[in-house]
Amino acid sequence: MKNLKQSHTQARFNPLNRRQIIRTASVLGAAGTLSMYAPGVLGARDAADIPQDSDLPLRLGVCGPFSGPAKQTGDAIRQGVLMALEDARAAGEAPVTINGVRHDVEVIWVDSQSNPKIAAKATTEAIQQQGVKLMVGGWHSSVALALMDITADLNTIHLGHLGASQYIAAKINDDPQRYRGWFKGWPSPPKLAGLYGAPLKYLLEHELWQPANRRAAILVEDSAFGRGWGEALMLSLKEAGFDPLPFDTAALDETEFRQLINKYKSEQVSLVAMTSTGDVAVSSFVKQFTELGVKALLLGHGLRWLGNWYEMTGDAANYVVSMDSAMPIALWQRWWVRRFKAKYGKEPTIPAAGFHYDYARMAIKALNTANSLDFDTLTAIIRQIPYKGVWNYYQFSSAPGPNALSANEVMTGPFMKGFYLPMVQLFDGQAKIIWPIKYAEQRFRQPPWI
Repeated sequence: MKNLKQSHTQARFNPLNRRQIIRTASVLGAAGTLSMYAPGVLGARDAADIPQDSDLPLRLGVCGPFSGPAKQTGDAIRQGVLMALEDARAAGEAPVTINGVRHDVEVIWVDSQSNPKIAAKATTEAIQQQGVKLMVGGWHSSVALALMDITADLNTIHLGHLGASQYIAAKINDDPQRYRGWFKGWPSPPKLAGLYGAPLKYLLEHELWQPANRRAAILVEDSAFGRGWGEALMLSLKEAGFDPLPFDTAALDETEFRQLINKYKSEQVSLVAMTSTGDVAVSSFVKQFTELGVKALLLGHGLRWLGNWYEMTGDAANYVVSMDSAMPIALWQRWWVRRFKAKYGKEPTIPAAGFHYDYARMAIKALNTANSLDFDTLTAIIRQIPYKGVWNYYQFSSAPGPNALSANEVMTGPFMKGFYLPMVQLFDGQAKIIWPIKYAEQRFRQPPWI
């Protein structure tokens, strides 16, 4: 990777004043970490501490593919963020208080169009011309790699971009000072998304899945995310005893896969794994896989990122397994899903709508806690706050380790102790947890064509 290091003056963290400590304790208390503060800190607020209202809104930039080949994902991101803002206002978290003055929150939608160059231009305009003070969210890894330099140059924090590629983590590790304001909102594939080997090995060892062999084919979108996921999946499958072929790539908007699928048939593979963030690409592959009668288990990573995945695939998605999204396990998660359905009239795509909901709420809490837009103060607050969201327990790593590939990457962990995704199997438009067994809703069912 090209060395992107530049000289920067080491920034000093500004100690929190009394009001900031009070606000920090309030937020951290909700996450169960209030005990780090001394008793007696939380006293009554002085009259001078009561915030005044301002007519000037604080502009929050939300990045997403609001048009282009992943527009459905962008629509879900928008819905999740709007619901987060509505709930934050109901909870008294918005307007936000900055330097003792309350500002309403205004969202600026930064449309990436799934294109790094377009995203970079739109982000620059949002910050320089529209007055965006903090960036939140995003989807594609290739876009993230481009925006990292834009936000670093413009001294703007970006919280919770869902670009997963390990190349993003490598870029942070290459120059952690330069990218200290980039908070990677999805763990790198080697830490999470590529770890299909363990559950598949479990299915084999318990004879729930009895394939003819251990040969596997992999197809990924031609992007930083796709290639990173392909590399991680190959390693995970090898460690589980599989023999994966070198992964193939396809364009984000590809719709014709029959020639490639017939190649997999001729190779007599027993597992086909694919991923794409393109709405039509992933559904087209699933339908053509079934149409051509491949005698293999299909691993469809990202299929459930489409809000209408069953409408687009029909019964062709039956028996597909994936580990690409959170699931409503806890009661509060089920309640959130019911509220979302009542508000928007459809099931949520949890990574797009749910995770962006969480990161938007986290951004608002961080602003209130810091009581400042100072870059280093706000950065330190985000690093210090372990935030219990609806879908995950979010904590950013201070350095590479067993649960994160780089500093500022969200850390993996068990359910509600880190960023966590179970394995599901799809039937008749429903996803059912099959692993870990602790949360399983049903046993794995081997496809009848195997």
